[in-house]
Amino acid sequence: MTLIDFHSGLTVLFFIVFIGMVIWVFLPSRKTVYDNAAQLPFDGEPAQQEKRNHE
Repeated sequence: MTLIDFHSGLTVLFFIVFIGMVIWVFLPSRKTVYDNAAQLPFDGEPAQQEKRNHE
């Protein structure tokens, strides 16, 4: 096994992992998780801004 074979194998492995992650992210069952995460900025009270001293 040469270094080129090793790099080729890693490239294929990372590509398979990437495709698996893309499929996992876009599963229909994950929609509720992403909908809840999208609403987080609008939930609760707005953060109070600190007074800044511009010196």
